[in-house]
Amino acid sequence: MSNINELVDVFWAGRSKVGVPAGLENKLGAEEGFRVQIGVQNLYDGNGDPRVGWKVAATNPAVQQQLGITEPAFGSLRRSRSYKSGHDLSLSNLVKPHGECELCFEINENISSATTIDDARRAVSKCFPAFEMIEKRVPITDFGGAMADNAEHTAIVLGKGIAIPADIDFSKVECRLSVNGETIGTANGTAVLGNPLNSILWLKQRLELYGVALQPGSLIMTGSFLRQQPIAVGDRFVAEFSGIGSVEVHGVK
Repeated sequence: MSNINELVDVFWAGRSKVGVPAGLENKLGAEEGFRVQIGVQNLYDGNGDPRVGWKVAATNPAVQQQLGITEPAFGSLRRSRSYKSGHDLSLSNLVKPHGECELCFEINENISSATTIDDARRAVSKCFPAFEMIEKRVPITDFGGAMADNAEHTAIVLGKGIAIPADIDFSKVECRLSVNGETIGTANGTAVLGNPLNSILWLKQRLELYGVALQPGSLIMTGSFLRQQPIAVGDRFVAEFSGIGSVEVHGVK
């Protein structure tokens, strides 16, 4: 297989096209995929679309089962694809778009020394009700290719951020997802690695393997409370998180 820099150049050159560049389908291992993903994002950083944070994917056993994988993954969040609640998301150029209801955290300088869940709590300054919008651009069976393609990520939609309540237990936060006024499902924070704060610790440890440190001020999407839900033109998604708030996104042409 080519070296990582060469693979990054190939993925960067093909970034306007859907999927893995021709000839690289099912050829990348997971570690190659993650390293390519980081390298491609570095190029976005230098071309006016900087990383504003990270997503942790497949933290929920139901999502892992849905995707046919057994461990979490990560991807980058970009400034150009970060929206506020109520956003009209154009679906016309997206490949099988889905939504995931998540908690998003803004981290602070305490992240550098965080090793426990209590440390992680001290390392977050704000919490947002959020949707991650994802696409099925690359079959998840081509795991390395899907990770190089930024782990299905398309966009984030954030509700109003709040300071961390002193008495909140994120494992007990309940999420209720409704589509067009109909409740699709409910789940609490235990579905996300037992507690969404564990996603932050997992991400910190995982990125250290690639020489990458989490930066204060970054946003961390911690993983979906429920299974990925397909979104179509005309759909109105609302996720309500107890003690946190709500977030809304609309599917449009």
